[in-house]
Amino acid sequence: MTTLDATDRRAEAVMEAIRTRRVVRDYTPEAVADGDLRKILEAARWASSGGNRRIHKLIVVRNPTTIRLIRMMSPGMRPLAPALIVICTDAEKAARAQVPLDTHKTRWVDVGTMAMNMMLAAHALGLGTCPITSFSRAGSAVMLELPPTLLPELILTLGHPAPAIPRRKPTRLTIEDFTYWERYGGTAP
Repeated sequence: MTTLDATDRRAEAVMEAIRTRRVVRDYTPEAVADGDLRKILEAARWASSGGNRRIHKLIVVRNPTTIRLIRMMSPGMRPLAPALIVICTDAEKAARAQVPLDTHKTRWVDVGTMAMNMMLAAHALGLGTCPITSFSRAGSAVMLELPPTLLPELILTLGHPAPAIPRRKPTRLTIEDFTYWERYGGTAP
């Protein structure tokens, strides 16, 4: 086997995971195994971070009462998930790293890359996820007993997907639908 073959197989495996991952909003009540949670958290650890500053903390929530209370303050969250991972910005760490939170946008890029790494890892483990940005940050901070320096940014619901309900197949964009080459309006070579 040549290196190119191995590289092609790895690339295809990554592309297949990207193509087949979907947002999951309905879960079975089955708990997420500790080992799976650790693998998902490991994927978060490897996410890119602007300037390698690593100004985020993760809160794993499995207590059904806490999840239910957070759900009550989260219009973006549908039925209950067996687990949540809350991505928070550590304002103290950001200040030490000289990241001004009011103007520095990489904090949200870092949240997104961390979330996507976790979503892909969960998918690879046969789990489903859904990123939630529509939630009460203040209410969630109270429910999670966060210090004022930890700012909740995104909630990732996590669990075993419930059997799929047949839905209309979504229309997928092609690369040509959103990509221009060299300039706006430029076409592919």
